[in-house]
Amino acid sequence: MENASKALIIAGEVLIGVLILSLASYMIIQFGNYSRNVNSQISEAEIRQFNVHFTNFSGRANISAQDVASLINYANKSNSDYEAQPGDDFYVDVLIDGSTMLRPDVNINSFLNSNRNTTYYYCNLTAFNIDDINDDTREITIKANNTDADITYNEGTSLVTSIHFHSITDPDYANALLNGYNTIRKN
Repeated sequence: MENASKALIIAGEVLIGVLILSLASYMIIQFGNYSRNVNSQISEAEIRQFNVHFTNFSGRANISAQDVASLINYANKSNSDYEAQPGDDFYVDVLIDGSTMLRPDVNINSFLNSNRNTTYYYCNLTAFNIDDINDDTREITIKANNTDADITYNEGTSLVTSIHFHSITDPDYANALLNGYNTIRKN
């Protein structure tokens, strides 16, 4: 009888020990999942924060040379920070009319001087036409269809890998922008 009661006590202690170990392993797994989710959310936020520097230009037809120069400087700094070379996951390229602006022979100051107050750019717009320049409302209406061809993303990291700007060749549009007109887009 005495041995049976000791055996029951030992079995109860083993059962409580297994229960405590199971509870501890469950908590460890839950904390690991929580940590993974937090890291994933932080990573997604960092990707969005990085990409917004480039995606802010999407669908615009009033991008100044100063805006482009600022973006070129940001891309150069980002590439330098990540020590990225063309073809790397974190490398970002900025193109104007098909030519990369991140070449060593491109001087940002000379780019700005040659385009100051004369050239505007558009990004992620196709079939871009000026529909109306209204002097009374100081608005320019453009007809445009959106496309995502001018901003490309890395499939693995979801980071922007290149952004392509196109020169606006219509002098009436550029002059209206210089005089403070607002752009209204209609599809």
